Amino acid sequence: MRHVWLLLVGFLLADSSIAGISGCDDLSAIVAAPNVTIDHDIQPIFDNHCIACHGPPDPIAFMDLTLGEQDTVAVPSFQIPELNRVEPGLVSLSYLFFKINCSNQLSGNRMPRDAPPLSLNDQALIRDWINQLLIFKDGFE
Repeated sequence: MRHVWLLLVGFLLADSSIAGISGCDDLSAIVAAPNVTIDHDIQPIFDNHCIACHGPPDPIAFMDLTLGEQDTVAVPSFQIPELNRVEPGLVSLSYLFFKINCSNQLSGNRMPRDAPPLSLNDQALIRDWINQLLIFKDGFE
């Protein structure tokens, strides 16, 4: 059932006016960066802009961004559990990306709250990291 819901959400998000998401920053002019890693590229963004609220001791929405991929990748979002915080390889279904990229939200506020949006370059790095993530299953190489 989750797969059907995700397909529906993906379809709706393709037309942001239907889904209630609008005001998304256009990152299409920013060329994808190769080999983006959480430790080298993404954690510094989280450290500089996010962990004041999403860090120890009581992270908002139970999302501790000091834990790297452990608390983001393939973990249901607190506000919309049908969407993962980060859906590996699918930025279009990653709730965390919507939270940083769009001014109007399905739920809550754009992040970082009460601060300017992340730079387009930082947003693009997060986009590229999500798109480059793969989860390998047993027997798959």
